[in-house]
Amino acid sequence: MASIESARDSGQEASRVPSSTSPASESGRRGWGGTFSALAERDYAVYFVGNLSFFLAMQMDQLLRGLFALRITDGAWALGVVSVANALPMLIVAPFGGVIADRYSKKKLLLWTQGFIATINVLFTVLIFLDLVEFWHLLLGAFLQGITFSVAMPVRNALVPQLIPRHKLMNAVSLQMGGMNLTRIIGPALAGLLVAPLGIGAVWGIEAALFATATLSILPLPSHGMTGRAGGGEAMLGQLAGGFRYIGRAPLIRVLLLSALVMPLFAFPVQLVLPVFAIKVYDMDSGALGILMAFAGIGGLIGALLTASLDSVPHKGRIMLIGALLQGGAFIAFALTPYFPVALVLLAAGNVGGMLFMTTNNSVIQTRVPEEFRGRVMAVLMMSFGVMPLGVLPMTLAADAIGAPAAVVISSTLMILTLAAFFISSSQLRTLQVTPGRRAELSPAQAAALVAEGKITEEEAAQLTGLAEAPAAGDA
Repeated sequence: MASIESARDSGQEASRVPSSTSPASESGRRGWGGTFSALAERDYAVYFVGNLSFFLAMQMDQLLRGLFALRITDGAWALGVVSVANALPMLIVAPFGGVIADRYSKKKLLLWTQGFIATINVLFTVLIFLDLVEFWHLLLGAFLQGITFSVAMPVRNALVPQLIPRHKLMNAVSLQMGGMNLTRIIGPALAGLLVAPLGIGAVWGIEAALFATATLSILPLPSHGMTGRAGGGEAMLGQLAGGFRYIGRAPLIRVLLLSALVMPLFAFPVQLVLPVFAIKVYDMDSGALGILMAFAGIGGLIGALLTASLDSVPHKGRIMLIGALLQGGAFIAFALTPYFPVALVLLAAGNVGGMLFMTTNNSVIQTRVPEEFRGRVMAVLMMSFGVMPLGVLPMTLAADAIGAPAAVVISSTLMILTLAAFFISSSQLRTLQVTPGRRAELSPAQAAALVAEGKITEEEAAQLTGLAEAPAAGDA
């Protein structure tokens, strides 16, 4: 049997990432100097590039789908109907997507799901060029993509901890969220700029090509360590119930998931009333809306990068609390200021705070949940986005009745009070501390490959990955 040292060398060679960082220097690298440390891992870097392509296509899709719905129906109602068709599967299918993520190879699942999404968009591009598109095509496409996203997204989130050494996980999750926010800035702007000179069919073809690129990026990822240990011969419904039982007996995970619901209920709807601020509050044209959305995305990007630089700071509960207070306070000030330039800064600041909260929440969950439950827990986290219509409807009704500024003040105040109640009632949340842990030599996928080759034992793999230190299911 190979020694631990030789296995370490083999694992680094297999992943083509030389480890030139000593444990002391790794643990001592703090702040902005280590912001992009996760990208030094080849497997994660490949995943990250594919992730950018995937979410860039998603952001373009939202703009193009809404634009095409308006062109076909000439009615704003079509935007809501298409949005519901896309979001509804998140509440229904996402829990089963989590079971699938824990049960089958994550690499194969991503190849199938993302390949299917790319195929849908290729077919839709062809229909546009043939001038055969009808509204029901949009609805069907949105619904099918919603179903597929409900499987692909839990798989994508559950895949990250397999590709990265354990001590870099929080940095990797933060960079993933930062990349998503970067696409929020670039995607809609790119699609909007290209539609006029190229036509909507050509731009939809670019979107399909980006989805295809994201699918191809999965091919170089490792095949070992991609299948969870869940279930054995247990039926899917039994595994689904098992995931909820785990959440029920893990108080920290439970309160983190419940607190995550606050954002789609009270904070995210603020983004959806930005058109009201641009046109009715500031009496500007639609160009102002693009500027508002860009500043929201810039704030989110800064927040994600800031969180990545704070991955070695143990007081995660404090970071989440500061982020929530910053978002709520900045949004209230944004709603009340009559000055557009000041509003831009406040909107960006609010999104910095929101990203501090959400990214820290997400990364703590990923760190603390055992591998066999990770897909199901991340699916429940994804379901929180399915409750967004419950926050959007009251926000829009309130905006019509009492004005958008007052609606945002009320919603942001409720967000602060609700999260304050969580922190007051949960000592685990108030005192939450998570550290990157000791420097892990290998990612779980790298170690799994060495185990499959007979170079190390399962016990040695647990030591080299740091998984031997992972919390037990009941302790999370």
